[in-house]
Amino acid sequence: MIDSHCHLDDPHFSGDLKEVLLRAKQAGIQQLIIPGVQHGQWSAQQALAAQYQNISNAFGIHPWYCDQHDNAHLEQLEKLLPHAIAVGECGLDFMPNRPDHATQIKCFQKQLQLAQQFNLPLIIHSVKSADQVALQLRPYPQLRGVIHGFSGSLQQAKVFIKLGFYIGIGTRLLQNEQRNQGQRIHTFLQNLPLESLLLESDAPDGLKNQRNEPANLLDVAQSLATIRQIPLASVQKQCTLNTKELFSL
Repeated sequence: MIDSHCHLDDPHFSGDLKEVLLRAKQAGIQQLIIPGVQHGQWSAQQALAAQYQNISNAFGIHPWYCDQHDNAHLEQLEKLLPHAIAVGECGLDFMPNRPDHATQIKCFQKQLQLAQQFNLPLIIHSVKSADQVALQLRPYPQLRGVIHGFSGSLQQAKVFIKLGFYIGIGTRLLQNEQRNQGQRIHTFLQNLPLESLLLESDAPDGLKNQRNEPANLLDVAQSLATIRQIPLASVQKQCTLNTKELFSL
């Protein structure tokens, strides 16, 4: 399997990253993708990719931090993208206490332009903003990518798939089931093509009150297989193919 979204550059992994990677390998995860979130982390990502051959980087500016970046940071990002497999994590987050919508949209648009310039896929963060994200994508019909940690409706997911985007499914799937939201999630996942799904951990986030790590992706794959009533191996094979195809791995 491939963990299509994990933040191994996060300080939560600074003390035991080798052990985390070993547990991931034992769970069948052969490759891992680190999305960038802000300029202060980009060098740490580069160091990890240089140290571990199975780590690939995306570079981007997360909507939470877009008001902390200026044109110089965008120029820095542009110089990094020839060494990246994707642009992101970028997008829009319209929850309260986030940067204002106009600032987020401007930063997102800049990254859409860079993705087009470098012919790279996008890793998109979208919270309470699916319709606006889709609106921003429409002028770029050639762009592709993944909507990470998707939390919208089935109808919105189908819009993104029609636009050429995959839907990221992660460890929040396990939490939703624990909160008895299982039926809604089951219906959602049963009505999406397996060919449009990517597996992701979003480690160290994604689990309540504990550090998440890529090894938990195996539980996500098993849960998805159970929901769809297909063999685990089928989920692993197809989602891995999807990830390789999107990111040219």
